[in-house]
Amino acid sequence: MTMAEWACCMMGLGPTTHAESALPQGATPGWAKTRNLPDLFGTHPATSQLWLVEAKGSRRLGKRPRIKGAEQLDVSGLVPVPHQKVLCGTSLERRLFMMIDVEGASMANKPGDASTQGNSEEALERDDEALLELARSRMLTYLALASLPPGRLRVTPVGRPEGRSPARRSGELRLLEDDYTTAELRRRVVPELGDEGIRRREGLDMLAGRLPGTDLMLGMSRRLYGSCRELANAERRIVAQARDERPAYLAELPRAAVMPLSERPVSDRAYKDRIFEAERYMREVREERREEQLRAVRSGFTTGGRASWLHLLGSVPRLALPREEGFLEAATADTYLAVEEETLDLDEAR
Repeated sequence: MTMAEWACCMMGLGPTTHAESALPQGATPGWAKTRNLPDLFGTHPATSQLWLVEAKGSRRLGKRPRIKGAEQLDVSGLVPVPHQKVLCGTSLERRLFMMIDVEGASMANKPGDASTQGNSEEALERDDEALLELARSRMLTYLALASLPPGRLRVTPVGRPEGRSPARRSGELRLLEDDYTTAELRRRVVPELGDEGIRRREGLDMLAGRLPGTDLMLGMSRRLYGSCRELANAERRIVAQARDERPAYLAELPRAAVMPLSERPVSDRAYKDRIFEAERYMREVREERREEQLRAVRSGFTTGGRASWLHLLGSVPRLALPREEGFLEAATADTYLAVEEETLDLDEAR
C-alpha cells in the first residue's frame, strides 16, 4: 500500500485516506456497509476528481490477485460521481517492480509535469477537505512526535521551494542535499535565534524527531502540526461520544483482541463481524461530526502558521542540521524525512 501511495503521488495525487476510516466525497451510505472496498482514496488537486486506489502485492504477483483488485475497484454504484480507478501491483520476485493500471486516464504527460499537477499550496489555503485529508494522512507522524520527550525533538531549517519550481506548485518531495535554497538558508541562520531566525529569513522550521529503534527521522511544519493536533483532539471527542453511546459494545473488542482464539467468547468469524460493525459505527460518528473536524484542522492550520514552537509545544526544541550528523534528507512544504546515510548500502544499490 505504501508503494501504491508513492506511485499515485508521482502522478500528482495528494494525500490518501484508508477506505475503511472515512467516506469519499460523493459516496452513498452503502460505502460504510460494504466489505472488500478499495484500499485508498484521495482527491487529485489538478482536477478535483476522486481517485480510488487498490494495492496488491506479493513475492510473485500473479494474474488472479490483480483480477480481484479490479473487482474491488468496481464500486460505481457506491460512488456515483466521476472518479479514477488505479490498480497497483507490487512484486518482489528477483527485484522490486510495480504494475499500474489506470482506467480512463491519459498518461501522455509524464509524472511530475506541471501540466498534470495542481497547486497544492493554494488547495491547502482554500480547501478544508484537502487540508483534512493531509492531516489524516500524517496523524501517525504527529502522534510519534507528540510522544517523544521534549529533549529528543529538534527544529531544522528547510528552504522554501523557489517561486516557479514544480515543487512549489505540487508539493513534490525535494532531496535536500542538493537543494540550493536550503543550503543558503542554513548558511545564514544564526543558531542562537533558533526557529525565530528561520522564520525571519522566510524559511521553513521543521520539527523533527528520531523514531526510537530506527534510523529514521520524521517531521512536519508548524501549520501541519497544529492541524494534526486539533484533529487528534476532535478524534478524542468522537471516541468519547462512541463510548458514551455504546460503552459495552466497544469495550469488549480490545479485550478479545489479546485473547487466544481458543478462549474468545465468540468465533473468529463472529469477532471479525463485530469489528466490522464497530468500524462502521465509528465512520458514522465521524461523518456526523465532519464539520467539526473541518473547522478544527483549519483552526489548527491557521494557529500553527502564526505561532512559535514554544507556543505549540511548551518548550523550545534545539536547532539541528541533520545533514551534518550523517542524514540524507527530503521534504515537502509541510513534511520532512531523514535517514542515516550509513544504513544505506549505496554501493550495493548501484
